[in-house]
Amino acid sequence: ATGSWYRRINLPPFTPPDRVFAPAWTALYAMLGVSSSLYLRAAGWRWPLKLFAAHYLLNVLWAPVFFGLRRPRLAHCLNFALLASLLALLPPFYGADPRAAYLLLPYGGWLLFATRLSGAVCRLNPTANGRSNISLQADLCELRGVAGRLADGVYEGGLGGEDLEVVRGTLGQLAEVVGGGR
Repeated sequence: ATGSWYRRINLPPFTPPDRVFAPAWTALYAMLGVSSSLYLRAAGWRWPLKLFAAHYLLNVLWAPVFFGLRRPRLAHCLNFALLASLLALLPPFYGADPRAAYLLLPYGGWLLFATRLSGAVCRLNPTANGRSNISLQADLCELRGVAGRLADGVYEGGLGGEDLEVVRGTLGQLAEVVGGGR
């Protein structure tokens, strides 16, 4: 997802390179797994582990909300829910096994950074008149894909279906942007 429209929108200068995300999340998810396992062994299946499961579900939903639905403001709100639930998890995890809480701290640092990053993305890509730079850039990426398929001769009988709707929608949005600037 980071290679698509995301790199075409306005990003803050502290945006990490794409190559950082996979190893960072691999390490963080490993620490989350070990932390929850330590808690489970020490305290059993109690409310903090249920909160942890809900927290994890929110975490998994973040990328589809941001990248799939192109809803950075909603994803930014999810960041605050993630931070709040993580803060609620730290004391009971520490009480059951301090190592379980310590393993959550790097993830907490990443969440703070991710919250700052998503807030900056929202500020740098404002929504005006129901349109945002994010949706425009995503539509332009889709339009580039259609143009590439046209150039490759994929459409023998002409453009149709979903691709025709992409072209119409993107051109309509571009017309609104250009027309709105007059």
